[in-house]
Amino acid sequence: MIGILQEGSAEKAAEALKNMLSAHALVRRDGKDVMIAATDVVPGDVVILRLGDRIPVDMRIIESRNLACQEAALTGEALPIEKTIDPIDAPPNSGPEKIPLGDRHNMAFSATLVSQGSGMGIA
Repeated sequence: MIGILQEGSAEKAAEALKNMLSAHALVRRDGKDVMIAATDVVPGDVVILRLGDRIPVDMRIIESRNLACQEAALTGEALPIEKTIDPIDAPPNSGPEKIPLGDRHNMAFSATLVSQGSGMGIA
């Protein structure tokens, strides 16, 4: 009985995660802006971000025009995180994986929302 309940809860959680993901992405390929399924975004694609967009994949920001993303579901931070193209300095004797997600201002993360501005990132 408990196994059946847990299986049902896991299915609901998986469905909730699926609903958080973007269905589409606007990418620039061969100099043209093309709307594709988010599942078709590949590493190296340039993804165009606009106000209200749900981020389709994790990406490195390469252009930011007053860009900020709502990352509360990921980091717990209530305010939108300003995004820049500036590199992040890792602490001495440490790798970039040690930098908290909320401090990675040059990254945008899947399933978060563009709350202001626009920009582009590389998947």
